[in-house]
Amino acid sequence: MIHKLKKFSKKMGHGLKQEYKETKDIPKHLKNKEYKKAVEQVGDIGKMAFLSGLWIIPGGGVLSSMLLKFFKKLRPSAFCEKEKD
Repeated sequence: MIHKLKKFSKKMGHGLKQEYKETKDIPKHLKNKEYKKAVEQVGDIGKMAFLSGLWIIPGGGVLSSMLLKFFKKLRPSAFCEKEKD
């Protein structure tokens, strides 16, 4: 059991290092505008992950609704109301 856990930990560590290297290389390949868009997209994914996790816990639906009402910046861009011209 412990051997399997050590093997799994090493595999996860190696995978995380690889992902870190790949993520670190991204800005070299993107232009400034593309980089800003990518950062915004990653932020939106983080917001969705947070809200999804919150939704799972008992009472999380009510809590997430209240948070979104009072903290507009928690909304991913897909759920933001577009400003009128």
